[in-house]
Amino acid sequence: MQGGRDEETLELEVVGVRFRSDDGAFAVIDAMAADEQGTPLGHEVVVGPVGHLDPGDRVLASGQRQAHPKHGERFRVHTLRTVAPTDDEAVSRVLQRVPGVGPKAADALLERFGDELLERLDRDPRDVLRRVKGLSGDKLTEAVEAWRSEAGPRAVRLLLERHGLDAATIGRVIRALGDEPDVGLLRSDPYRLTTRSGIGFPTADAIALALGEDPGSDDRRRAATLHALELAEGDGHCHLPHDELVRRTVRLLAGRDARGPAGAALGPGVAAALEGLIADHAVVDREGRVATLELDQDEELLAELVARMATDPPALRVDVPDAPPTAEDGGPVPSDEQWTAVAQACGRRLSILTGGPGTGKTQTMRALVRVLRDAGTDVLLCAPTGKAARRLAEATGAKATTIHRLLGFVPGEGFAHDEDDPIPSAGMLVVDEASMLPLDLAVALLRAVGSDTHVLLVGDVDQLAPVGPGRVLQDLLESELVPAVRLSRIFRQAERSLIVRSAHAMNRGEPPVVRPGPDDVRDFFFIDRLDAGAAADEVVSLATRRLPAHYGVDAVGGVQVLAPQRRGACGVETLNGRMRELLNPGGAQAKGSPLRQGDRVMQTRNDHEAEIMNGELGMLVRVDGDDVQLRMDDGRVVRLPAVRLDTWELAYACTVHKAQGSSVPVAVVPVVGEHRHMLTRNLLYTAVTRAEKACVMVGDKAAVMAALRRVDGATRYTALPARIRAALDAAA
Repeated sequence: MQGGRDEETLELEVVGVRFRSDDGAFAVIDAMAADEQGTPLGHEVVVGPVGHLDPGDRVLASGQRQAHPKHGERFRVHTLRTVAPTDDEAVSRVLQRVPGVGPKAADALLERFGDELLERLDRDPRDVLRRVKGLSGDKLTEAVEAWRSEAGPRAVRLLLERHGLDAATIGRVIRALGDEPDVGLLRSDPYRLTTRSGIGFPTADAIALALGEDPGSDDRRRAATLHALELAEGDGHCHLPHDELVRRTVRLLAGRDARGPAGAALGPGVAAALEGLIADHAVVDREGRVATLELDQDEELLAELVARMATDPPALRVDVPDAPPTAEDGGPVPSDEQWTAVAQACGRRLSILTGGPGTGKTQTMRALVRVLRDAGTDVLLCAPTGKAARRLAEATGAKATTIHRLLGFVPGEGFAHDEDDPIPSAGMLVVDEASMLPLDLAVALLRAVGSDTHVLLVGDVDQLAPVGPGRVLQDLLESELVPAVRLSRIFRQAERSLIVRSAHAMNRGEPPVVRPGPDDVRDFFFIDRLDAGAAADEVVSLATRRLPAHYGVDAVGGVQVLAPQRRGACGVETLNGRMRELLNPGGAQAKGSPLRQGDRVMQTRNDHEAEIMNGELGMLVRVDGDDVQLRMDDGRVVRLPAVRLDTWELAYACTVHKAQGSSVPVAVVPVVGEHRHMLTRNLLYTAVTRAEKACVMVGDKAAVMAALRRVDGATRYTALPARIRAALDAAA
């Protein structure tokens, strides 16, 4: 593609959509254009982040004309602003949503009935719609029923259309308002939308301002403050310091002007709004730490549970010898530090086992299971994901399950087990991959542990922090109040692996090991590619062709690309599109979904009914009418209605965060400069340690070293260690 020209702004009316990416982030559309003075310019082919636009939408688009060697001149959009339609245009768009009513018919009805059109339609839709050419019989009945059934959504749509909201936003609002959207409530309190699923402050704020909300209103400041706290929770914080919350809210309200006079002027008003929220008990302020009620209660309860379990006398009567046993079956003998962890788990109601790859966490759990079985004690093992639980069961020979299944999660009701109905039949509960535990799940788990059960938390605290608020395992270690064993010795067999040695080197902030010794297993490789586009080409070639052939694994499921972020040439979205067209170009498409039979897929939300958690991977193996069949990586075969695929996405490539708790035969990890804002030591360490047979890192050595200088997780705002100490003091 040739270089761009000077930037210009066009007024565009969309007339057609040629292509829209599966995620809606990119599209190629046809539009009629005019310049900023309104002079018609004719037809334009428009490309860029315009996937949310539909025919009839009008926008102001800033961008550049570019000459494409194959497709000719195109207008590439950088930024968009919606053009508010006239009343007639807004009504026309609403009319065109009725089956059988097109643009010409809508204009004809407007011309015939004028300002009385909507009133006449509501009073007698059949009398009005029968005048549309081609509408009669069953088609007319369908159109009349559609008009009557859409009264609530139509009122909301018309209100928002008249104020220039785009079609994608309007659709999200109507879905959030439920079966009977209330336009009166929306008009009187648009910020209430922020309590509805899928609608954040920016959308509610755009609607409120369009409807005439005062930019300096207290309602707006309060809504922005709550949203800033919600965003912080999404980033893993359990609270924000008072002044930090004010600063973040000011940034949210003022945007780029936050550090200038406009931002300074907002500060006092935001601080006053926060004090009002505290006085109304909408949020909690504990010595300058501001949190939502739910997170504050969860952190307090977890501190009390931990304090009690850490000081309880042991409930088990298991005699653990001072020295580890010799291996009668020729297997490995537990090391002294591993045996210390076994004895500690039996002697304390709550304990921790941590360590990096190759240090023997699994071997320690295997030894613990053997000791408990020899003593006639029941043991349960669990992990956050199905695949991790299956791997744990295979490694230890004991029953293992997911945490949600162990707690008896009931959709719409919550967990079946709690302090009043604890987990049955367990003298010892072992929780693997405990570094993934967010605050709320840790609370639910420890609440459900009976007074006669010991708990051993096993995990690697150097991996990424949990996807969710808190950093429970790290906080428990930092409190120094929960007995813990940190395994440090790398065993000989593991030490030969370049994956293991590279992971430990990176965890120390050192570059990965790429030059093997004579006895080493060469299972880690680094391919130097400075340019993101060249790196993407290499990743696609490796993942779709070369690595499956070399290691004898399937390209779909046997090789997993783990990228730091979603966007960019080496991002998840681009790589997924490229890999799919090579690996599954012609699969049958599922009804109402962009996914195809044969696709590598991932669940993006917890589906408790199907017992498939956020981040679990599988393959769409069959499309059968309105149903689909998926084969999950943990071996389960699940049948679902195709409509429930809306929470699934392509996963030939996925983010490293989504891959936590899983393992893959072969991992390919792009690390390039375009991902610099996401790159941390913990992220690369987590990515590399997902690989079982081989890991190939592709990218820029400078980007790798920049990542190794940044440690993630330490900056999360939590107060759990201090609250555990306070709980212990209160109980003393």
